[in-house]
Amino acid sequence: MNAVVGKSSDISHSLSYAQNHGKDGTILLANFTDLSAALAEQAADWIATANNYRTQCYTIIISFTPEETALLRSMPDNGRDKVRTIIGDFLDELSARGNDVSACPYIVARHDNTDNEHYHIVIRTTDVNGKRFRDNFINKNANRAAACIAMKYGLEAPKKAAEREKAHQEAVGRRRKERTRRQHKPSDSQSQIDERMRRKRAVEEAKKRKARLKYIIEKAARDSPDFIGTLASEGLTLFHDPKKGLCVRMVDSDGKERQYSLQKDLGIDMSILPATVLAPSPSKQSRPTYSPSKSKHNSRIKDAPSGSSRNAEHEIRDSHSSDDLDDEWKRRNGYKL
Repeated sequence: MNAVVGKSSDISHSLSYAQNHGKDGTILLANFTDLSAALAEQAADWIATANNYRTQCYTIIISFTPEETALLRSMPDNGRDKVRTIIGDFLDELSARGNDVSACPYIVARHDNTDNEHYHIVIRTTDVNGKRFRDNFINKNANRAAACIAMKYGLEAPKKAAEREKAHQEAVGRRRKERTRRQHKPSDSQSQIDERMRRKRAVEEAKKRKARLKYIIEKAARDSPDFIGTLASEGLTLFHDPKKGLCVRMVDSDGKERQYSLQKDLGIDMSILPATVLAPSPSKQSRPTYSPSKSKHNSRIKDAPSGSSRNAEHEIRDSHSSDDLDDEWKRRNGYKL
């Protein structure tokens, strides 16, 4: 199996040559082409929506060896079903290599005027969206795509093309392995897996616990006249937190105490709760702050009156000796202090 690529600037001529009935030019495959229309109508449809590119069509001839031709012609209907599959895979491989024909009108026609079975593929260079067909490296890609499909189905391929395709596949395989190696992350140990699963279960249990508390509290608020008593029977205690507001306290089966804010953690509609539980209990009066006892000397000192020029010499005259010896002498000798 071999592929030869050519160019054409005449859409009508390319379609006419491919469908030459003198060469049994019957169409096996077509894309965005009305097979029920006459050749002239098909060409007119292609020309009407084609851009004015210098290359209007690409032609690719797929040919088989004499041995392969004999094998195909021995099959029912000259092996057209087999060839249809082979050429369909060839076009897919060509598209995967960068020359995507999926949006381009094309036809695949069979010719039997030679000893080698061969097929003409005509691809319009303007796709159905009005964009140009990407034809980068189409010769190389077509040759290697044909060699790839030939090796896939056990057909014969040109030696050079087969060698290049094998080297290409080996290089792609090495790059894939290298990329996989770079992206590979060592698998977690069993302890890490267990810890991750434990955390996952803890999160799920917390969600279920919160949903159950919300259901119990809202049901008690709507249905029970004794809201506090109903919660107590469920092992729940309400209390006010300065930061979180009204909260509920519970004890798990394992003895662990948990606290949740009714509004922030459980998402309870506070308007359905009794008004008696919404107001916080009066806070305890603050105790007097502790102050160390005054010394005996300091207990005799009065605060100086505001604006007075006198200072620490204001003392209580209670028949006790003064700390100042001069003042003591004056007092004993009748001086008025």
